[in-house]
Amino acid sequence: MDVVGFGALNIDIICKVDFNDFSFIEKGSERKIREGELSFLKNTIEKKAKFVVKSGGGSAANTIYALSKMGFCCGFVGKVGKDKEGDFILKELEEAKVDISEIKREGKTGICFILVDERGERSVLVLPGVNDTLTPDEVNLDYIKEAKILHATSFVGDTSYITQKNAILKSENILSFDPGEPHASRGWEELSPIIKKTYFFFSTEKEIKLLTGKNFEEGCTRLRDWGAKVVICKMGDKGSFLKSEKGEIFIPARKVKSIDTTGAGDVYAAGFLAGFLRGLSLKNCGLVATCAAAMSVTGYGREKYPDKDFLEYTIQNLSNENGS
Repeated sequence: MDVVGFGALNIDIICKVDFNDFSFIEKGSERKIREGELSFLKNTIEKKAKFVVKSGGGSAANTIYALSKMGFCCGFVGKVGKDKEGDFILKELEEAKVDISEIKREGKTGICFILVDERGERSVLVLPGVNDTLTPDEVNLDYIKEAKILHATSFVGDTSYITQKNAILKSENILSFDPGEPHASRGWEELSPIIKKTYFFFSTEKEIKLLTGKNFEEGCTRLRDWGAKVVICKMGDKGSFLKSEKGEIFIPARKVKSIDTTGAGDVYAAGFLAGFLRGLSLKNCGLVATCAAAMSVTGYGREKYPDKDFLEYTIQNLSNENGS
């Protein structure tokens, strides 16, 4: 196994909106909603938004889906409901050849409402469902240990977070960690045992600020000091910043017409890990990641995720540019 993902699994309901009609939602935010808010939200979306697509989602799931499409052997640890939404998620992962044998089922599947404006900017509202109920007895540590890389991303609820944290601390893999806002908001003291084990730390400027209280450059340095080997700050259309023992690398973004930025950071992580698994330098890993993320934003949901042909073409182009 090349990579095992560990994180939330959701149905993404992607809708086109004018954020002026959704003044109760902060543009660019991600927050949990309660069951009691669901009816109001659905009614508002029905009246003032345009449904675009339904897609499988979840940060780690997006990364694993993209890696599997690029030809790597991948599996997943998580939980979906015993409902049609759970069926949909599992079918989509299976079609991408992701091993789903360690995905547990009960209750109701998590739902993400992703509101996207005409510029591709988005806000995310999450109803976690069974994502908040993963317990230690539902996690097969031997399965995780089979993978070269464990890629872990956030859960909203405490139960699943604690389960994940304990599993990470017992793992022996190369750890790829993308905390997202839910985990970053927990703070340094809570996350420090994970960060100390982390090889690849993926985050955004906002999340680095939440976690360290510093701007992205100072924050990346602090995260390195705390134990993360390679810190990658994803900055959207501004590019990305890499900090390692070898120094700093800035990689500019590729200019494309963005339709939906949902999952772009997850696909960036997939491209980066793909480059690492293929033995590329950190800079070239970042370049593959940038190309992968740029491709993903030209469609909705997972419509434009990279595949094997993309990976081979991109690596060949890098070889040609480097004169090898």
